[in-house]
Amino acid sequence: MKIGILTCGHVDSPLSDDHGQYADMIEASLFEVNNEFAFQNYDATKGELPHHDECDGFIITGSVNNAYDDHPWILKLVDWIIRCEVLRRPLVGICFGHQLIARALGGTVQKSEKGWGLGSYEVKITAQKKWMNLSVDNARLLVSHQDQVTTVPRGVKVIASNEFCPNFMLVKDNHVLTVQGHPEFGVSFTEKLVEKRKHLITPQYYQQAFIELALPQDSALILHWIDNFFVMAKHDKAIEHRTNPMEIL
Repeated sequence: MKIGILTCGHVDSPLSDDHGQYADMIEASLFEVNNEFAFQNYDATKGELPHHDECDGFIITGSVNNAYDDHPWILKLVDWIIRCEVLRRPLVGICFGHQLIARALGGTVQKSEKGWGLGSYEVKITAQKKWMNLSVDNARLLVSHQDQVTTVPRGVKVIASNEFCPNFMLVKDNHVLTVQGHPEFGVSFTEKLVEKRKHLITPQYYQQAFIELALPQDSALILHWIDNFFVMAKHDKAIEHRTNPMEIL
């Protein structure tokens, strides 16, 4: 199965020296879940966007950019997402990707008045989808964000939430899945992000972030959901083509 990764930002050195770029972390973490994945990277910041039939599904990465900005490459990517939605191509968004997909589908993204979400926090799973192959009530995810989806697009459902980030995980039917957290991150990388942004948070928050990072994280659970999301989407598409062989995308 071929997955296209649309890179929307770049990890600075020295963090990138030890942990790689967003795409590297996504590839490594998903390959551990499903070693049949093949990946193709596209640098969206340079306007590199794939044809929608080039891959079986797509992932839009995190970024230090704001999803509500109107940089030309962001607007071009918004148009690409809208076309992806028209074609119902399987699409996953992580952090910035989660926010930009929400924007493209008609939602609102804003800088949160609650400040930074750094380290990890727990969310309540509020709905069950068929690709969620393990049913749980709560999950703890690694996070690094200041912006949030504040208005959910029409037709999109919230499936994970907490008081700090009410619209943490979103789905549309069975072809769109987005998450505010970073299942591809490791704890070590996230610790370094907290350290890097120490000046942006209170000493109490800084200490609490490390306490919560020492707790068991549920990144593997979300990675398995993403894997199953893509696998089931490909299976459903194959059935659709068998029942409607004249379909032309």
